[in-house]
Amino acid sequence: MEDWMTVFGSHLYSGVHVTPAETEETAIREAAAANGLDYTAIGLRDVVDKAGFLSAVATALRFPAYFGMNWDALHDCLTDLSWQPAAGYVLYFAAFRTFAQADGMEADVANHVLQSAAAFWRENEVPFFAVLAA
Repeated sequence: MEDWMTVFGSHLYSGVHVTPAETEETAIREAAAANGLDYTAIGLRDVVDKAGFLSAVATALRFPAYFGMNWDALHDCLTDLSWQPAAGYVLYFAAFRTFAQADGMEADVANHVLQSAAAFWRENEVPFFAVLAA
C-alpha cells in the first residue's frame, strides 16, 4: 500500500504506479485533492483492445476533437492538457488488469506511453501520476 499523500506531494515521484486493489481509489482521490491535483478516473472494465483504451482515456479527459485515436496522439494529448489546466494530474485506471489480460501487447504500449508522459511532466516540474489498479 502506497503512501499516496507523500507520492502525490512531489513531481519527483511522477510516473506509473500500480495498486493491487481498487479499494484504494478513495484514498487516492482524497490524496490527489489534498495535494491540489486534478483527479480523473478512467474505467477499463469493458476495455479489451487499443481502440477501447484510447476511447476511454479520450472521453474521461475530454480530449479535443483533433485527437487521432492512436498511440502518438495519446502521447501528444497527455503531454499538452492545455484544455484542462491544473497544478498536476492523477489518472486512475480502474480495472487496468482487465485490459492487460485481454490484450497484453497493447497494454504494454499504453504503459510505455503513460511512463513517457509522466517523464515529460516530471522534467517540467508538474506532478503527473498514472495509477493502474487491478
